[in-house]
Amino acid sequence: MIGPILMDAVRRFYSQLPLPPATKALFAINVAVFVLNAVLFGRLSDPERGAWLAFSWPGTLDGYGLGALRVITYQFTHSFADPMHVLMNMLSLWVFGPIAEGRLGAGGLYRVYLWGGFAGALGHLVTVALQGMPGVPVVGASGACFALMVYAAYVAPHMTIVFMIVHLPLWLLASLLCFLGVYGLFVEFASGYRGGVSHSAHLGGALLGFVAYRSGWFIDYLDLAGRDRLGFFATWLQRWRQRRLARAAAGKAAKELQLDEILAKVKASGLNSLRPDERRFLERVSQQARGDRS
Repeated sequence: MIGPILMDAVRRFYSQLPLPPATKALFAINVAVFVLNAVLFGRLSDPERGAWLAFSWPGTLDGYGLGALRVITYQFTHSFADPMHVLMNMLSLWVFGPIAEGRLGAGGLYRVYLWGGFAGALGHLVTVALQGMPGVPVVGASGACFALMVYAAYVAPHMTIVFMIVHLPLWLLASLLCFLGVYGLFVEFASGYRGGVSHSAHLGGALLGFVAYRSGWFIDYLDLAGRDRLGFFATWLQRWRQRRLARAAAGKAAKELQLDEILAKVKASGLNSLRPDERRFLERVSQQARGDRS
């Protein structure tokens, strides 16, 4: 009885979120994973409890290489002990996601989010390796959110954002947060890595957002055009059918060319000039023609 009521409440809550489709989906996944992590007492994120979904270099080798999928799962997993971690990232996604999605489309937003998280993971790996601690794990959507923030800052640089109690243009807010990331990274190398915040993940995501905007990457023109989007399986099936039709058309054209060459040979030298394989080809064509007429 409780299950259906709870699911109905979740569906109503999701449908009423005032967010565009991709931003809403990413927001919901992050919240759902945070709730699941809380139910599991931090087993998804905390190193001392297993860090099942956290990303680290040694962790990529787990499960015969399946651990590499953590480069995706870590982007939706947040600290169990610090709810401000998920709160700040979801506020960022709530503010910057719709701005970026307005230019990228739904598919483009997913790609910038995931590639921003990938760039953040790479930045984290490089930084902790240079400091002699390659096994330090990372969790959180910060790299992905920094990518969206920088992208949004290029889309709407003069949009006013309330930061703490100060009204700032978006370009200035993004610049300030990136500067704090650079300074935090400088402090890490100057005094040693202390854990907590992975500034390198932030900067890796920010760099991806900058490059994506400047290069025009990831834009989902199909979604922006308002056309219906096919799912993965439907897209694959459509392409398979197109390739099959193309092969059939090419085969038909080749047969017609071969038939023309044989008929020209018969006209020039007579039927007795044909080779055995050419005679068999003519017989097959004749049988197919009779079958089509019947």
